[in-house]
Amino acid sequence: MNSQANGIFDFEVFSLNENLASEGLGNNQKGLFVAIAGEEAPNDKELLTKMLQAAGFDMAEDTKVFWITTHQPFSFSSLRNGFGFSNALFFGIPPKQAGLKLDAKPYQPLTLNGVSYLFSASLTDILANPTLKRPLWEGMKEMFKV
Repeated sequence: MNSQANGIFDFEVFSLNENLASEGLGNNQKGLFVAIAGEEAPNDKELLTKMLQAAGFDMAEDTKVFWITTHQPFSFSSLRNGFGFSNALFFGIPPKQAGLKLDAKPYQPLTLNGVSYLFSASLTDILANPTLKRPLWEGMKEMFKV
């Protein structure tokens, strides 16, 4: 906990990673933000590509994908302001890390202020435990009206 000598701050203060905008991949034609915990891996990318295709998205054209390799918080709101996202998928990234104060349940879409959110286990965890694919797909179907 960070606090000032006069006790003004009684909460944790941390800096947000504001450089993500230059790290994203894709053309964002359909306003879909995708954040994935960990390094980009071929198996994870293949799974993501298949899931997005099943929901009607081309990963390279329709999305902006970010591989998040640190636990450092970032500002989804800043990214949304810059890119105009209307949907956001988070794989292995909790709301707090994205700078969001949301009480989101995994695999249950949540819409707030014109953005639909879906939080999921990491792609690595989904590959290791295929039973997680079903709740993810059900959440994606609900979110994207597939």
